[in-house]
Amino acid sequence: MLNQYHNKRNFSKTPEPDGNMTERFKSDAHGSHRPLRFVVQKHDSSRLHYDFRLETKEGVLKSWAVPKGISLDPKVKRLAILTEDHPLGYLLFEGIIPEGNYGAGTVIVWDTGTYNTSKEGHKERISDQFNKGKIVFNLLGHKLRGRFSLVKTSIERENQWLLIKGNDEFASDEDLTISRPESVLTKMTNNELVLESESNKKQQKKESKAKDKMTTRAARISSIHLQSKGARERKNKSDLELSDLPVSGFPTKIKPMLAMPVDKPFNSESWVFEIKWDGVRSILFFNRTKSILEMLSRSGNSITLRYPELISHIRSAVKCNNSAVIDGEIVILNREGIPDFQSHQTRMNVNDNKEIANLSAEIPGTYYLFDILYLDGKNLQNLDYLERRKILSKVIETNSRVRISDYFEGKYGIDIFDAAKRMNLEGIIAKNKFGKYLQGTRSRDWLKIKNIRTQDCVVIGYTRGEGNREAYFGSLLLAVYNNVCSSDDGTNGSKLRFVGHTGSGFNFDQLDKIYNKLKQMKIEKCPVDYIPYTNRDPTWVRPEIVAEIKLNHWTNEGIMRAPIFLRFREDKRPKECVIMSEKHIDDVVPSGNDAKEEYEQLVQQPFELMPRYSRTTTTTPDTGTAVEEQKLSSSPLFKFSNLGKVYWDKTSEHPEFTKRNLLDYYDKISVYILHYLKDRPISLSRYPDGIKGKHFYHKHWDQKKPEYVKTVQVYSESRNDKINYLVCNNKETLLWIANLGCIEMHPWYSRVNDFSACKEGSLLVEDKCGLDFPDFIVFDLDPYIYLGTESKGAEPEYNVKGFKAAIDVAYCLKELFDQLKIKSYVKTSGKTGLHIFVPIKSSYSFSLTRKFAETIGKMLLTKYPQKITMEWDTHKRKGKVFFDHNQNARGKTIASIFSARPTISATVSMPLRWKELESIVPTDFTILNVHEVIRKTGDAWKDILDQKQDLLEILETMK
Repeated sequence: MLNQYHNKRNFSKTPEPDGNMTERFKSDAHGSHRPLRFVVQKHDSSRLHYDFRLETKEGVLKSWAVPKGISLDPKVKRLAILTEDHPLGYLLFEGIIPEGNYGAGTVIVWDTGTYNTSKEGHKERISDQFNKGKIVFNLLGHKLRGRFSLVKTSIERENQWLLIKGNDEFASDEDLTISRPESVLTKMTNNELVLESESNKKQQKKESKAKDKMTTRAARISSIHLQSKGARERKNKSDLELSDLPVSGFPTKIKPMLAMPVDKPFNSESWVFEIKWDGVRSILFFNRTKSILEMLSRSGNSITLRYPELISHIRSAVKCNNSAVIDGEIVILNREGIPDFQSHQTRMNVNDNKEIANLSAEIPGTYYLFDILYLDGKNLQNLDYLERRKILSKVIETNSRVRISDYFEGKYGIDIFDAAKRMNLEGIIAKNKFGKYLQGTRSRDWLKIKNIRTQDCVVIGYTRGEGNREAYFGSLLLAVYNNVCSSDDGTNGSKLRFVGHTGSGFNFDQLDKIYNKLKQMKIEKCPVDYIPYTNRDPTWVRPEIVAEIKLNHWTNEGIMRAPIFLRFREDKRPKECVIMSEKHIDDVVPSGNDAKEEYEQLVQQPFELMPRYSRTTTTTPDTGTAVEEQKLSSSPLFKFSNLGKVYWDKTSEHPEFTKRNLLDYYDKISVYILHYLKDRPISLSRYPDGIKGKHFYHKHWDQKKPEYVKTVQVYSESRNDKINYLVCNNKETLLWIANLGCIEMHPWYSRVNDFSACKEGSLLVEDKCGLDFPDFIVFDLDPYIYLGTESKGAEPEYNVKGFKAAIDVAYCLKELFDQLKIKSYVKTSGKTGLHIFVPIKSSYSFSLTRKFAETIGKMLLTKYPQKITMEWDTHKRKGKVFFDHNQNARGKTIASIFSARPTISATVSMPLRWKELESIVPTDFTILNVHEVIRKTGDAWKDILDQKQDLLEILETMK
């Protein structure tokens, strides 16, 4: 099994394990008790790559080489090349494979942990899944967690697989290869491993020459160390000593830090402000020893040869001892010293040496530097921004072509913006004095405030010109990328969405060049799934060109109003064209004279303090009884974070709704919703940036929480681990959860009977715990009747016809329940369909309730085949209402009654009386009016928890 591994290696020359120690590592791998292990090794050989290895029951490590590393983004598919099996001794191997050996280079354990395989609800051996060409598994490592899959690309390419992250609560756009490059065992990087090895060799050489002086030398080193330590403790902390920083190897790749857009300028002593240079972002890599002087664009492409006029000026400007990495922007200035991006465009994508030389003389560039990330073996990215700027000022000696971008103190932020506006500059950048350099992140520590609203778009086509533009094009058709995943593996990736067209902003000098380029890019098929309108017959082109568009605002349908062409952006990639809404400045920057301590508290502990409440007594109309309600006191609302953040955009039906509106809704509705949430594990459906922002499910809570928040440990068979679920048993917890950006509340159908029995999270005590026995049988009715505006493969959007079809099926189900003398309750899903609940005694397993729901579904399907479908294939559901019985499973959830939903109308999953169903639509109930509706009509589900029907008696009736 390890023959190929052994044949490639000479174990007298390589420190790699020879496999003879396999038995010691194998332990009880053939048994069922110990979880299997995985390892990811960062291997810097001829090319840097990551080796991904899974332990098998056969006692070897099944191995793949992943050139670009493991991504946490479900939309990203990473190539994984199957390699030879490795021995289990490789699980913890770190070291340097010497030159001349197979795989020569450095190896660190980038991540390791345990894993389990799961496929369609049951465990399956790696070898069995491997033979089928698809392996699904859950990782529980130090860095990697959640579901992943390995999928073979084709039979012809036997060794080529794809590694894909599953779309679960651990999915993220964070690039761990950048943010966490170190070993989980030693905390060293590959470069630091080399440095330590060289240091050890030097030390051993010295020790071999002076063994007789060892004692004296050790005493002297100890003395020097103590003196040096004392001096460091005595020195002023504001005096930065680079010698205190750990040694770091010269980086070969940097992803630029990006700025978050905000809606207006501000003043703050904790911030500084710079001009937003309208040019080409460039990272400078400078190393005298290695003869490196290279400028890379934000996408990682070398642009050094395009700016030859900067080379000599950079050499004379950089005054480091040996090496530096510096961030900046290359700008073309006009005669008034203002950035001229129109002129700059003529220098982009020019490859002819003679033309480059002419342009560099006619319209030379100026390199504005604004941050330093690395200096002479020291990584500076974790220093405060102002500390990095002080270092930059000492390292750079400015000249006519290389300059340092000035910054201005925070109390003049608004004045600086007004001045930039008067000078017709693009805007300003605000930078937090205490912020770190976070690679590849659009961080709250850097904010951009622009003079005009713009959007980067992908050109997907053009229309024929008329009049004086008859020989050219009339308008450009534009699109942006939406993040759409049609499966858990995210196999569809990002999709383009039409956002409008523009025929304004072009000058005649541009028309001929643009048109000639577009004609060479023609394609037959439209690059997007749906185009609502065009003013003339379009010609489609490959979606490769990026255009920056000025606009007034967005329509409710996501179309740009009054779009005007500004320029093409050769420095940006089409995939970067996503809609990025501006944040409210009050949600990002604390008001007042915020010091460093306040800033750190805001970033690290945004939810720590809870508000106070005042109590009032009201009378519910359905029972006539007095109910004590808690009201948010107005003064302590600031204890919540980002209350002004927009969660729902303004529509023709309602104003914009903020996070404050969401909290206010759950505050008012708490007395009703808590009745149903009590003692149930909750899956959080989080939208921290509103319904148009990133969404993720959050189940396992392993962070700090207030004392009043309760949790319960639940064993997850698919993970082979415990999950720490939140339980919402009081109003404080409800509002704390909502403050996390949780719009939807997703409780289990079963309750915890005994919290002490759930502490162990073991299957042995689940019966006593109570979570295996649901209170309800749930019937989910989803209409697959399309509006016609949906993207290809997308779920149906809400429409009255589809909802009425769901009502029709619901009444058919109600008729059957009445015949069987089953009491049932109905609620809107808050989106397109309906949920029907049948309350039962919590004495029956989920497998039994699911079987019952399936039986009911088949009875209805036999009677109404033209209305109902139980097909799992979504393509076969079209025109019918999908009857989903599979919701009845342990751990499955749907939105709670009274849960807000992430729809444009801010709808609520509303409990109803059956007689009300025929006269309503889902949009009748929103976060603005539900509390008032209940006050007038009462809670339609007020007695559902008391209606404990016996499922066995129901089954007897059905015989």
